[in-house]
Amino acid sequence: MNRKLIISFMLPAALAACAPAGDQSSLPAHPNELTFAESVIEIPDANEYKHEMDNGNVAFVVEDHSLPLVKIGISSHAGRYLLPTDDSGLSGITSSMLRDGGTKDLSPEEFDERLDFLASSISASIGMTASSASLNTITDNLDETLDLLFDMITEPRFDAERLAIHKGRVIESMKRRNDDTRTIEPRYWNELMRGEGFFTTLQADQAQVEAIDAARMEAVTRQALRNGNLVISVSGDVNPMEIVAKLNEQLSRLPDAEELPEIPDDTTPAAPGLYGVSKDDVNQTRVRIGHPGPRHGHPDMFAIAVMNNILGGGGFTSRITSRVRSDEGLAYSAGSLFSLGRDMDGEFRAVFQSKNPSVPQAVAIVLEEINRIRTEPVAEKEIEVAREAVIAGLNELFTNASRRASRFAADEFNGEDDGYWENYETNVRSVTIEDVQRVAETWLQPDQLRILITGKLDEALAGDGEHGSLEEVTGMTLKQLQLKDPLTLEPLPLD
Repeated sequence: MNRKLIISFMLPAALAACAPAGDQSSLPAHPNELTFAESVIEIPDANEYKHEMDNGNVAFVVEDHSLPLVKIGISSHAGRYLLPTDDSGLSGITSSMLRDGGTKDLSPEEFDERLDFLASSISASIGMTASSASLNTITDNLDETLDLLFDMITEPRFDAERLAIHKGRVIESMKRRNDDTRTIEPRYWNELMRGEGFFTTLQADQAQVEAIDAARMEAVTRQALRNGNLVISVSGDVNPMEIVAKLNEQLSRLPDAEELPEIPDDTTPAAPGLYGVSKDDVNQTRVRIGHPGPRHGHPDMFAIAVMNNILGGGGFTSRITSRVRSDEGLAYSAGSLFSLGRDMDGEFRAVFQSKNPSVPQAVAIVLEEINRIRTEPVAEKEIEVAREAVIAGLNELFTNASRRASRFAADEFNGEDDGYWENYETNVRSVTIEDVQRVAETWLQPDQLRILITGKLDEALAGDGEHGSLEEVTGMTLKQLQLKDPLTLEPLPLD
């Protein structure tokens, strides 16, 4: 049974509904007098769309006959974590080569041409903790596209010429690893948060890429998608019983299930402190400030979401954004994220990019706002806006068949608690001012902050001469991190 949530949103579209075209007489004198229609969100019951399949797999099928289109996604809990540490580049190249390397019966060119003729697209991916395959097609071409998808998964060719091209592209990309702070910063931040040797932070070097061959990619593919742990989403112009039968027939081509090991969660975050990566040819420095956090499912997760929306996750209305960007003009974009991990610890992160000399001033503001939300109650208006913003995210989750099927499958895949979405609004609306301050005190930990600056270190450290140096502002001494040779990953000498 679907549950309707009655939620009022302040949408700009409501302005147009206030009066008929050309009639201004009924328009309120002030925006504060505007009234808004209620927006109804329906939370569907996933069990109405769930199908237990052969071999222990599960599918969610959501019909939509408005257009002759079909979308299918297949997900597995196998991922990069299953591979040895010296196979860091294998999953990425295998993902690409599954689609681009052809099949047993079709060369890469023939495979591409056939999909173009069918107006279909298919893909495959081996991620850190999951693998997937998907297709999009028109109804009349579903059967053949489904055949091609499973040919790709079960009978990949891994064409040698295409493989050489992919390896060359990857190596060329590696050569540019240290060219841009946008790619440097996340690598080093991940190492600070999880440890240099953790599987999610490992990078491939040139030798590892060059050693990849068809046999190793075939082994990874067989491991990635196996019967027994698959969750499937189907949406579009289908008959549920017919598509389940077709999928069961195709899935019988996959290897039998095997028990997967636990996903590693033995992260080793770096010690709290101030860290820097030197990139002297830039006039703006990237800054990340944060620390590990709790996992999804923690009782505080709804209060954390509201708290972070006020602090820096709520766009222009949030404190970090308004002060760093709007009030002081120190950054074009500034804000915070509080992600709750599922397989490993979550993370709090405040981010911005600023002119080198203004970095200390901007960092000081972020630290002030972290301290303020921990020590002072937020305003009633702030929490009202934040609660509505967090609830508004529901509006996009179930609006069409594709999103419904994907959401159902994701919740099944993640083991989401029963009633999570049905109780979502109630849980968010129950967050109080006292809850916000409590979770801020608990989960924002100034003595555990890691601060990473990526840019021209001497200028960013010195500041503008008016607001103190970065080391004075943070009370920390900078530890410079070594860039690594882009091809060998050997540490380079410090500047």
